[in-house]
This record gives sequence, structure tokens and C-alpha cells, in this order.
Amino acid sequence: MSAHLGADVLIVDDNAVNVELLENLLEDAGYQQLEGVTSPFAAESRIQQRCPDLVLLDIRMPGMDGLELMQRLQTRLGERMPAVIFLTAQIDEQTRYQALSLGAQDFITKPFDQTEVLQRMTNTLQQRLLLREHSEKADLMEQLVAQRTAELHRQAREDPVTRLPNRRALLEILQRHLHHSGPVAVLFLALEGLESSARLHGYGVADQLAQALAQRLREHSRPGAIIAGVWNSHEWLLIMPQWPGEAEGERNLDSLLGLFHEPVQAGGVQLKLGVRIGVSISDDRCDAEQLIRMSALALPQESGHWQRYDAELEQQLRQRQIMQDELADALAADEFQLVFQPKIDINSGRLSGAEALLRWHNKQLGQVSPVHFIPLAEAGGDIIAIGDWVQQQALQHVNAWYRAGKVDNDFTLAFNVSSVQLMQPTFAERLIEQIAALQLPPAMVEVEVTESGLMDDVELARAQLETLADAGVGVAIDDFGTGYSSLSYLKSLPVSVLKIDRAFIRELHLSSQDQRLVETVIDMARHFECKTVAEGVDQVEQMDMLRRMGCDQVQGFLLSPPLREKAFLQLAQLGFDHLFQDE
Repeated sequence: MSAHLGADVLIVDDNAVNVELLENLLEDAGYQQLEGVTSPFAAESRIQQRCPDLVLLDIRMPGMDGLELMQRLQTRLGERMPAVIFLTAQIDEQTRYQALSLGAQDFITKPFDQTEVLQRMTNTLQQRLLLREHSEKADLMEQLVAQRTAELHRQAREDPVTRLPNRRALLEILQRHLHHSGPVAVLFLALEGLESSARLHGYGVADQLAQALAQRLREHSRPGAIIAGVWNSHEWLLIMPQWPGEAEGERNLDSLLGLFHEPVQAGGVQLKLGVRIGVSISDDRCDAEQLIRMSALALPQESGHWQRYDAELEQQLRQRQIMQDELADALAADEFQLVFQPKIDINSGRLSGAEALLRWHNKQLGQVSPVHFIPLAEAGGDIIAIGDWVQQQALQHVNAWYRAGKVDNDFTLAFNVSSVQLMQPTFAERLIEQIAALQLPPAMVEVEVTESGLMDDVELARAQLETLADAGVGVAIDDFGTGYSSLSYLKSLPVSVLKIDRAFIRELHLSSQDQRLVETVIDMARHFECKTVAEGVDQVEQMDMLRRMGCDQVQGFLLSPPLREKAFLQLAQLGFDHLFQDE
């Protein structure tokens, strides 16, 4: 049985003969859920109580015509409004336009032609079922993303052994307490004995010892007074909101040291752990990271003691400021360069594009990871100038390659745009002007933005990206699925590419949950006419699975790491046939 024959159909006509005629006609065709009424008021009540899939609605009825009924239903039901086909013997152009403006799907003329009635109903119901299927897929995608995001959120903030907050979570917790509490003490615990125990008894026993120690700290902590977390395997952190002052604070510290006097038992092993504790106390000038650095610098040399940070350690705390200062001069000193990571068409193995990535080598600091200097640049405002440099360099590179015949006009070079850049009102206009000045096909340029960056100011982001899209510039969502777990912006923003975050690719060949999520992302992207790019593809199994799922492009160390321009162009010339020769 065709799916549309099970649809709930309501026939509304003040002429009982017409209602009976349509009921007989539709029953003969195989429709199973039919109901006919001759009163528009009865129809209104029925629709509100149980909304049908389709309403066959007479336009001209006494008391309330079909147009008025539909308008009232639209007001009350909104998006839940059923599909409507109007029944009419004769209709003027104005009435037809009014019906269409209210959302009518079609018209059936009287007297009824059986073939026409059935075909028009089939067309409308099939379209209705297709829309419902897409809506259900969107809902499923929302659920999968939300589930996976929640799991990643928990894993990203929890030590897998002790279940205590990890480094990332500790920074968030501490920053929150700095804004809402009085003086906050940060205690940096350097544990002695866990690493040697792991080497002697195995890492399984060492994990059990760590769990037992975590439980001991929980049991002897005042509710809400001490929050313990793992900074790394042998360095833990305690946060003490509302630091009580010198005398009581010292008693708390001595009590904490006392917890280590008794051996820890686990896995048949009894181990006495040593500990050194560095202490820092917040003031109006400190942020979370500074406090943790200060407590780490205050670690005493001798086991079983604690020491509070003082001004003599100030010089060591200037390392962060050194990086900030060096970053401010990096552009003038010509210390930045771009590297390029290829993006490959997963079916043909053809080079379809590349991502331009920023690298910084400082004479004093050496090679500095973007993970460290990009947040500093955003916080200090340097990201605007740095972003402009990246944009200009990327355009110059791809233009030179295009003019020299190194790449075709269907090649796309992408570069990252921070939320700070995106919030500049003239960002899109300036980029379009630069592309036009080079006479470069706009489709060869793609900007990558993050979900979190879009959410800073959705309306401004939409205006910027629509301007770029209208000019032909591609728009990619970077790290898709790890941000706001919502597809709503895909309906309103001109997104052309979804980059599936490496967190979902890393265990794709091992995790059924990741497989379902990635497959759903690819399916939804296809529905929204977006291309998909999988990041972090490092294994053949991952690429084979992505190919079967219908992913469009891949990038990752399996194909190539980020390369300098010369090496990139050499690789582009050689191609990637060695990875696709068995296809």
C-alpha cells in the first residue's frame, strides 16, 4: 500500500452530495482514513482536536467560507497547519491569489474528475510526506548532535581515571568563582609516588591508587569548600572559594597535608604518597590562569610542606607577557608564514582545494603553536591585523597559482576567520574588494568560521556571510558539531561547506555512535546542498568509511600534513594516485 493512502483526509463541503461523492471516490482508490463534514465550524473543531494530513475544503460555504476558515486555522496552528486543497466550481483570479497567499497547495474543480482528484491529492500528500521525512531527519540530527556534544563536553572536562575535573574544567570553575566569590585560594598539589608506582606495579594499579586518593579528598572536603581536579597525572589542583584568612587557612593546609600521612590502598598495594603544595590567593588583578601559574611557581622543594606565592616569583610570571609582547611585533618582524594542507576529492583523488594555516616562529620563543598565540591575539586585539595579513597572503598565493596554471579555477583556498574579524562591519566588503582587484574568481576563495564565532552576533554574522555568498565566496563551518548543537543557522545562513570536526573522525572506524553522527551530518548537508569535508583523516579505514557514507572531501595526515608553498605545489603536481590506485 502506498504511504499516502494511509493519510488522514478531511472533506469539508456544505453540499452533502459532494462529500459523499468524494468519500466514495477516495474509498474506491484505497484511502482508509476519511471523514466528511458539511459545516465549516465542525471542521474547525475537528482540525483543532485532531489535525489531519490533508483538508479538501470548499471555498464557498454559508456562515464562514473556506478562505476565512483557513485564515483562522493559520492563526491558531501556524507551522502545524495541514495541507489544504480547495474545492471550487469557479474561481476568480483575486480569490485564487488570496487562497494561495494563505498557503493553499492546490485546487480541484467541480464537477469532480476522478483522475484529476486522485492525482492532485497524491502530489500534495507525497510532498507532505517528504517534508515530514526531512523534518524527522533534522530532529534526529539535532538529537544525535546533542547527545554526542554532551558526551564530548563531559569527556573534555573530566579526568578519565579519577572523574575529577580536568585542566579545562578547572580553569572554567576557577574563573567562575573569581567572579562570584570572595578571595579564592588555589592549591597546586605535586604528588610524589604515583609515577614510580606505575612503573613498579603497572598503570592499572596506579590508576586505582589515584581513584582512592580522589575519594579520600572528596570525603574530607567541606561541601562547596574544596574542588579537586587533575592538572596532569601527578599534579592536581584544589580550589578553595572564600579563603578564610591566614590563621584558619593555614590550619586547612596543615589538615590537607595530614591526609597524606596515611598510606593509600588499592589493587592489593599500599602506598604512601608524598605531596608538595603551592598556594596562591586571588586579588582584583588575577585571572584564573595567572592564579594557577602562581600556585605552581610557589611549590616548595621539600616534600610534606606548603608554600605561598610571594612577589619574589614575579619574574617567572612574566613569561606569558613576553609572548604577548613578542606577538605584537611579529608582523613587523616578518615572523609569520602560511602553510597549506591539501583537501582531496574523496572519489576521484583529485586535489580540490587547500586550507591555509598560520604559523609563527619567534627568534626568542621559537616555534609557537597557534593554540597558544591565537587566543592571546584575540584577547589583545592583535588578531585584526594578523587576520588581515592572512587574508591578503592567502589571496596572493591562490592568485599566483591560478595565473601560473598551477591550479584550475575549480580549486578553492580556505582560510580561517576569527569571531573578532567577523564582527568587523566592513570585513565582507573589504574581502570582496581585494578579490575583485586581483580579478580572481570568487569561488576560488572560502572563509572558515566556527559555530561559536557565529553566535557572538548572529545578525551581523548573517549580514557579513550573505554579502560574501552573494559575491560567490564560499562559506564553511569549521569544527561542525562541537558548538551549539543546532541546525537552525543552516536554514538562515548561506553555508556552502560543513567541516566535520576531527573529534568525530578520530574513532570513526571504531565507534558506531560516531558513524551514525557523521552519516547523519553528511545526509543533512546533502539536504541543505552543502559539501562535507572531513578533518583529521589519518587512516585508510576512516577514508574508506567516509567514501561509503558519501563525504565529498577529506584532509588529514593520511594525505598530507600542512606544507610550505613549494612542497605543496610539488605534491599537487604529483597527485594522490597512490592512495586511490585500488579504487
